[in-house]
Amino acid sequence: MKDRRRLHRFIFRFFHAPVSLFYHCLYRLKLPRVWKDPRLPEHFLLISNHACNDDALLLGLAFKRQMYFVVTEHLLSLGFVSRLLQRFFDPIPRPKAAGGAGAVMEILRRLKGGSSVCLFAEGNCSWDGRTASFPEATGKMALRSGVPLVTFRLSGDYFAFPRWTKKRRRGPVTGELVNVYSPEELKALGPKGINEAIRRDIAADAYEKQTASPARYPSRRAAEGIEHLLVVCPACRGIDTLRSKGRAFSCSCGLSGTYSDTAFLSGNGFSFTTTAEWSDWQKEYIETLPASDEELTADEDMILREINGHERSDAASGRLSMSGTALSIGDVSFPLSGIAEMAVRMQGTVNFSLNDGRYFELLPSGRTTYHGYKYYLLFRHFQGGAQ
Repeated sequence: MKDRRRLHRFIFRFFHAPVSLFYHCLYRLKLPRVWKDPRLPEHFLLISNHACNDDALLLGLAFKRQMYFVVTEHLLSLGFVSRLLQRFFDPIPRPKAAGGAGAVMEILRRLKGGSSVCLFAEGNCSWDGRTASFPEATGKMALRSGVPLVTFRLSGDYFAFPRWTKKRRRGPVTGELVNVYSPEELKALGPKGINEAIRRDIAADAYEKQTASPARYPSRRAAEGIEHLLVVCPACRGIDTLRSKGRAFSCSCGLSGTYSDTAFLSGNGFSFTTTAEWSDWQKEYIETLPASDEELTADEDMILREINGHERSDAASGRLSMSGTALSIGDVSFPLSGIAEMAVRMQGTVNFSLNDGRYFELLPSGRTTYHGYKYYLLFRHFQGGAQ
């Protein structure tokens, strides 16, 4: 393990300068030199908010310290790329929508072995720019680790690279080291107190700051992909009817709008000025839908893939649909009551686990994309409480 850590530290030092240069050109970065902060211990558990897929790299630049990151399990199922990741960075995998006990044990093992670990407690990039809830077991794990807890908050990353798009845009991204808690302080706080401290320290609301002091994140394709997030049309109540191009988006019913360089919405057929407001409304609307057998949404040419460890095998294919009682694909149907958990990774790929322990993902058969967030919102409603 010591030899592997030596390799990982060398790789981190080797790539730090070019990656730093790249991201300073890509964004308008203003990250603190955390490695010079006298409060920073030799090794630690780092917990930060999570609003874009570049956050791990941004934290690496800010801390200038080799750390092990907890990542989505699918990153280790990409063939040659995954083998490189495992050899040179050795991330800690955690499956989406499945139990994370194995990941917790590996986090504790590495921390007790003298390494630092970075964990995004929310487990997902924010959809609307606000920090989401996280498992209550987080505080207990931090206490059991026996190492200092470091909390960090990123700002501006949600607008620079929104989860719902593949298009980055240049704009200010900042960060701050919020607190460092010693093992003794963690013992005094206890698991519940630790959770409250984490919740307070990493809390972020992107639009609150943007409304008070608007910053520009220009892009000629600013709105493209916004339908991954805005899955219900407020004009016609259609699910998955919006489409985007350039700076504009529209629905077949006549609703139209634009997403500005300062990340605000304007247009006809709706009154929302932010994606967060629209997101709140569509959750409230979905909560009014009855749990009937009527189909609510569907996608053609989909594949159901079963996951066992890092291995994947096709289990079904065809038309994917969801009602208030079941998720179906081809000839296979899963009662929603039999689905234990569901999650969405990246822009909208759905993963779910069953009560019997089986684990699946839903993929398009070609290069097209689908908007998996709609399935997640419907599932959360019919299973008790959208998030």
